[in-house]
Amino acid sequence: MWRVLLGLVFGVLLIVIGTALASDYRGVTTKHVDLSTRFIRPLNPFRSSDDRFVRRRARFVLLDRFIGALIVLAGVGGLVAAVHLLLGEYR
Repeated sequence: MWRVLLGLVFGVLLIVIGTALASDYRGVTTKHVDLSTRFIRPLNPFRSSDDRFVRRRARFVLLDRFIGALIVLAGVGGLVAAVHLLLGEYR
């Protein structure tokens, strides 16, 4: 029974986190990208322009939203697996 509970909690947690990333709830995605780009800098700072930085940031936001959608799908898979385990225990 603990596996079912763990699967349900894990699935719901993944769905909540993925939805927050995919929908940019309260700026979660943009904050995540801003924090990530603080540590990742271009190798040559003289080549990058502000326009390039804005386009790069927009691509990272889209990538983060896509990853959020994949996390939601993984959460749905976790819920399906937990329900399958639950139905298998009562046979």
